[in-house]
Amino acid sequence: MKTKRFGLNKGFFSRGWLIAVLLVMLFTTACEGLPIEIELPWVNTPAPTKETELPVNIAGTATPSSPEPEPTLTAETGADKLIVWLPPELSPHEETMAGHLLQEKLNSFAHDNKVEIIVRVKAQTGSGSLTDSLTATNLAAPAILPDIIALSANDLQLAATRDLIYSHTRMSEMMNDTDWYPFGREVSLVNGEVLGIPLLSNPLSLVYNEASLLVPSNDWTAIKDNFGIFGFAADDSQAKYLLLLYIAAGGNVMDAQGHAILEEEPLIEALTVLKEGLGTLHISTLSIGFQTEDQVWNGFLNRSLDTAVVPVELVLNQQDEIENQPDPAFTQPEITLGTAMAWALGNPDPARQELALDLISELTETEFLSSWSEALGFLPARPSALGAWKNPNLKPALEKIAQATRLYPPEEVINRLGPALRNATLLILRDGADPIETAKTTIESIK
Repeated sequence: MKTKRFGLNKGFFSRGWLIAVLLVMLFTTACEGLPIEIELPWVNTPAPTKETELPVNIAGTATPSSPEPEPTLTAETGADKLIVWLPPELSPHEETMAGHLLQEKLNSFAHDNKVEIIVRVKAQTGSGSLTDSLTATNLAAPAILPDIIALSANDLQLAATRDLIYSHTRMSEMMNDTDWYPFGREVSLVNGEVLGIPLLSNPLSLVYNEASLLVPSNDWTAIKDNFGIFGFAADDSQAKYLLLLYIAAGGNVMDAQGHAILEEEPLIEALTVLKEGLGTLHISTLSIGFQTEDQVWNGFLNRSLDTAVVPVELVLNQQDEIENQPDPAFTQPEITLGTAMAWALGNPDPARQELALDLISELTETEFLSSWSEALGFLPARPSALGAWKNPNLKPALEKIAQATRLYPPEEVINRLGPALRNATLLILRDGADPIETAKTTIESIK
């Protein structure tokens, strides 16, 4: 067995001697009442790092012209502060009605609770996204974790699998309220546990000209029977419209193990809808070239299309006036698909969670959520909030759409099925393929 020898090296004697001299100097100068500043050469204090975007302080007073520095990893980030992370579309810093409404609400909460609220806006995708930033902060700087974070349905699931968000009994109590749309209850749950408080949704809709005397059917499969020219994004990599037709026909997209699947009969039915629409000359040839819903919406606005499949947010946020553009109206389907967002807790500290839930409660309160969601152009998760919207023409259809909205399948399922369904759509519309044969080859392609 080796015996360890403990000794003092020359570096230690050098530092010890210097410390002794410094202590004598400090004692002497203290007696003389003179200030002294000493730099210790072996103490390395790194400069604080900064994020690419600077935090903006939203407190009970006016926002200062220069951004507030990044909070340090000290007690300064205690229960007297709340950190909120938002995607760009919810930013309170924009010069919009929605931005002003949110900033006023945060100012009011900060004043009433004597806290400081720091808002950071982060992209939902790419480098520095909400979930990537949450993962990095959780590992490197837990003292500045967000107390509240707005996450999409997919990001909520991802954050849950990484143990980055937290449940709370108050969240379950909030979801016991009956004033939630089905999509709200769906987005709040991860493996049966409440991990989010629902906020907004952006579902697909069928839009038509309000002045038309021939109102299209509420049935997604009635393309061949509707008037005029119909358009959708046939070259969409996620094939959202064909996916909607497939699910509306009763098709499942996941098996018991969560693997992506397609079932033959519902897929044949969905492809037959496209084939019949093409045969009756109702589907616009422009659809084959449409890759995005923005292209479809512009086709509707310039009257190249009489009916079009687009998310409601595009319609509600139409800003630019196009000469002779139609006034949009919505059908009222029995089912549709949409995205959704929810509030989540990103900090494990109990005191901060309580304060964060107080703010979430105010942000989802009917009166505020109604005015804010209408200004944003997204559907609120509460029926009472949508019922308080001031738009008398579109509101009845939007209430039906919100009630009918189901969430898109998980991202990994969409990524698996989307390319195959897109190819099937183009085979029908561009090549005139047979729905039965196309369904069989499509199902084989994902095995």
